[in-house]
Amino acid sequence: MDIMLVEDEAGVERCYPLMSTLRPHLSREAFVAAVRRMEAAHGYRLVKLEEGGKLCALAGIRMGEWLHRGRYLEVDELVTDEGERSRGYGRALLAWIADYARAQGCDQVRLVSGVQRVDAHRFYEREGMRFEAKYFSMDLGQAPRARS
Repeated sequence: MDIMLVEDEAGVERCYPLMSTLRPHLSREAFVAAVRRMEAAHGYRLVKLEEGGKLCALAGIRMGEWLHRGRYLEVDELVTDEGERSRGYGRALLAWIADYARAQGCDQVRLVSGVQRVDAHRFYEREGMRFEAKYFSMDLGQAPRARS
């Protein structure tokens, strides 16, 4: 099992099929452009888990800091190939992310998950994560802007 940061555009493109199972609204081109833009603007990184050369699990992470909790690592996406679930890949990826966060001086790992993802929530709780806040949003009624 190999877990590592995705380093180049070809690697980002290789992640698209798996990420599209979680983010199906994105085309390949939009996904690659968004990842590259978020890398530059927010320090976003993709972390991949491969077994025997096959991409089995994937996460999108970034660092942040809040006054009330200090420096943290946010898991924006976490997805395991449907055919590879229950084989310990999600657990291994989360453990790697926690170790990486510690090495980066973070005090906490955070993860936001849609309310409909009940199975994922059970997994996160089994892995020691706790439900500690509600996430609120407000749509602004604007059509998504095309980004170059």
